[in-house]
Amino acid sequence: KIGVGGGGWVEEAVRSCMEEDENWVEGNCGNLNLSIGLDLGKKKVIEKVIGREDLWVVGVCGIGGSGKTTLAREVCRDEQVKCYFKERILFLTVSQSPNVEQLRTKIWGHIMGNRNLNPDYAVPQWIPQFECRSEARTLVVLDDVWSLSVLEQLVYRIPGCKFVVVSRFKFPTIFNETYEVELLSEEDALSLFCHHAFGQKSIPFTANENLVKQVVSECEKLPLALKVIGASLRDQTEMFWESVKNRLSQGQSIGESHEINLIERMAISINYLREEIKECFLDLCSFPEDKKIPLDVLINMWVEIHDIDEKDAFAIVVELSNKNLLTLVKEARAGGMYSSCFEISVTQHDVLRDLALNLSNRETINERRRLVMPKRENGLPREWMRRKHKPFEAQIVSIHTGI
Repeated sequence: KIGVGGGGWVEEAVRSCMEEDENWVEGNCGNLNLSIGLDLGKKKVIEKVIGREDLWVVGVCGIGGSGKTTLAREVCRDEQVKCYFKERILFLTVSQSPNVEQLRTKIWGHIMGNRNLNPDYAVPQWIPQFECRSEARTLVVLDDVWSLSVLEQLVYRIPGCKFVVVSRFKFPTIFNETYEVELLSEEDALSLFCHHAFGQKSIPFTANENLVKQVVSECEKLPLALKVIGASLRDQTEMFWESVKNRLSQGQSIGESHEINLIERMAISINYLREEIKECFLDLCSFPEDKKIPLDVLINMWVEIHDIDEKDAFAIVVELSNKNLLTLVKEARAGGMYSSCFEISVTQHDVLRDLALNLSNRETINERRRLVMPKRENGLPREWMRRKHKPFEAQIVSIHTGI
């Protein structure tokens, strides 16, 4: 295990990165580095959450990569919201493969003021209002919701309790009102891109202004594309920029078949990575969606699979973080902030995981280096079973079955 007991090189490297790098998220609701273009949306959502007593479920909807989760986290971190709910705020990621009973227990425990409920606690299916011991104001944010049937099991109408549901889809039978996340203005899109490409919010006088604006235009005002492509161009030559711009311009509009075309655009950034770093990025799709990956687990895996040492593996984590291809999460635990690298985890935007899956799956099943079940199923995928008569070349097999 890496870094147990404190004082090792990992702790020093982590501390150094925390001091120098802004791409760290802290705790559940986050400590996000930048919120360009979110002010109006944040204001509208807050008005619905604390300004409307008649609303108990508010939807925040938009296409993948549009900044829905960032907006929801910013709402959670707002001082007015924290004061209104007296810090009783729970942020949960649901995902495509949720453990519904576990989520129900966490939500019910939070509402009842008991966050230490046994995971086997049986949450009642129907909850009369008199069962609620407290009408203290409570906010529950459910992020990355995909299914109406799942959502119906997670929301409770209880006095003082409000839900914000973040999803690519609208659920009109559940939502009292919906805020649709707007794409960035041209000015905000340029500022966000420049922040990640140049470390400032405007185009430097040394840069080719026309070329920069052409690249920004190809990102079509989507925050995730602006961050990933901008970071991939940082400190690169003008010739490199021209090459990326030309490849971006060959793609279809993101608005047409949005998900596929967004992935194809960001794949351009991945294809320019060094082969070793690209392979490590692709490995991230092997972990379940929306889950925190302990840093030591990831580093140990890369050391074994790619035959690199721990310091090189950690350097790859930092580089992928700097390129906005993963997020480093720090959580304080007993023993101090830097006592162990087990306090550091890695997470990844679901669109970036889809990108890694897409790139990993371009070979035939038997030739893939990673054999991954993208989401939970009852059994092994049929396409795997149909090809079991031939040998598989996979170094990593990720199976996600059962409850």
